[in-house]
Parts: sequence; structure tokens; C-alpha cells
Amino acid sequence: MQFWALIVDAFRESRDRKIFWVLVVMTFVIVACMLCIGFEQDRVTFLFGAWEVEGAYYSPLSAIGRSHIIGLAVYLLVPVFLGWIGVILMIVATANMFPNLMERGAVDVLLAKPLGRPRLFLYKYLAGMTFVLFQAALFVGSTFLVLGFRWRVWVPGYLLCIPLLVLLFSYLYCVSVLVAVRTRSAVAATLVTLFAWVLFAAPAIALDTYEQFPGMKQDNRMYRTLRTVARIMPKTRDIPYLAARWTNAGVSMDIFPRTVMEAGLDEEKRAQLERAREKEHDELAKNPAFSIGSSLLFEAAVVVCAMWMFNRRDF
Repeated sequence: MQFWALIVDAFRESRDRKIFWVLVVMTFVIVACMLCIGFEQDRVTFLFGAWEVEGAYYSPLSAIGRSHIIGLAVYLLVPVFLGWIGVILMIVATANMFPNLMERGAVDVLLAKPLGRPRLFLYKYLAGMTFVLFQAALFVGSTFLVLGFRWRVWVPGYLLCIPLLVLLFSYLYCVSVLVAVRTRSAVAATLVTLFAWVLFAAPAIALDTYEQFPGMKQDNRMYRTLRTVARIMPKTRDIPYLAARWTNAGVSMDIFPRTVMEAGLDEEKRAQLERAREKEHDELAKNPAFSIGSSLLFEAAVVVCAMWMFNRRDF
């Protein structure tokens, strides 16, 4: 009952800040745009058939065509929601939960009940995650139905994007909570979390650069350091590849025909493109257990640190 009360409070806070409705509207705008697009055997239609182009590459009647359509959803639609729009809004929506909880008077009422600080902390943490779970389920569930009924591609594995979205947010939310408990500032929590997001992705991006330009691997010490740091940090960049792995979406470069991707490129650029494609295949072949497990270990360490601070704070 206490946990449910905290969940209701979390939804109320996000609703009062209008972010809840912004995310809902964003979901239905994306769904409406998807409904305007149709995939036939030899063409792609837009605005319910008002405009069409040749599109046998995306035929829902062939296995390869279905894979390309799924790739559009996994690499284009989902990143819009979990990229620089949806997740940022979720971070902003939840950043104020712990500072509000720790206000004098609010926390006193909760602690006056038979509810210890560790359990109060965990309940509040899970309440924030439940808010994100609802938004992820709404987005993925809606787009799943459009994929099936409108695009004629039923992919049960696509529903696994729901826990993947929650996982991505949790990797960042633990940092937000730690900073919120330490500073009692929602602004600080938001800014530091966004910086942490960039920091988590930086080693993997640097390693991608090494893969693109093999000559850079001569600095073996830097390369090994980056690999070690990338293993420790949460694997935020693995989320789209895990979604692609479980939906058989292939690599992102397969979304568009190779003739389009390589048009106007010289041999050197095509070689770089091929190395990038091989790198994506390597990402798809990664062990999901290590990616998720190591990231959750990092998150657990941050959450324990935040809980320790919360227990010691003088309200």
C-alpha cells in the first residue's frame, strides 16, 4: 500500500509538470506518422496512398523485407523515443522526486509511519522506474500494434524493447538519484545525469573510431584503457543492438539499400563503410548477459551509495 502511494505520487508529480502528457502526445504523434505509411509488395505509400515510391526492398511478404521494416522501427523509431527526446524528458520528469521527498515536513510524514529509510528509498526509486515502465509500455505497445496491423509485420521480440527502455533509463536514473540525494537539487541532478550519459557512451565511441582507423591502434595503452573503462561503464549504446538482436532486425546500415548508402563514395569511403558494417555485426554478436549484468552491477553500486547518503542525511 505504501509502495502504491509512492507510485501515485510519482505520476502526480510528472503530471503536474506536464511532462507526462508531453510523452503521451509524443507517442501518439509517432504512431500517427506510422499509420500514414504503408508497405506493399513493390512500393511504399505515404499519407494513406496519396504518394508512393518503389519499395520492393521493404516488401512485408519476404523475410528480408520484413527484416528491413523491423530495422526501421528498431533503429529509427525507438531511438527517437529513447534518444535525445524521450529519455531526457523522463530524466527531467523524475529528477525532482527525491528533492521533493527530502523536503522538511514531507519526509517527516512518511518516516512517522512504520517505514524505514532504506525501504522508503527503494520504494521511491522503484516508483520512478514504474513511471518510465508505463511510458515505455505505451510507446512500444502502440508501435507494436501498428507494425502488425498496418505494416503487416508481427514481431513478438519487439515487445522486449519495453524492458530495454527501462534498463537504459535505470543506468542514468541511478546517477540522477545519487546527485539529487547529495544536492537536493533537481537541476543539478538533471545536468549531471546528461553529462554522465555522454560520459558512459564516450569510451565506446572512441573504440569505434579505433576500429574505423586501424592505424590508431598503435597506441595500445590508450586502446586498452578505453576497453577497460568501456567494460566498467553502463553499456547505454548496446540497447539498440540488443533490440535488433532479439527482433532479427540486422544492422542499421541495412535499413537503406546498399546502392543508396554507397552512392557517390570512393573506394576508401566504401572500405570505411564496410568496416562500420562489420563493427555492427560484432555489436550484435556481443553477449547480452555481460552487457546487462555489468551495467546493472555499476547501477547497484551507485544505488547503494545513494541509499547510504539518504540514510545519513539530516532531514
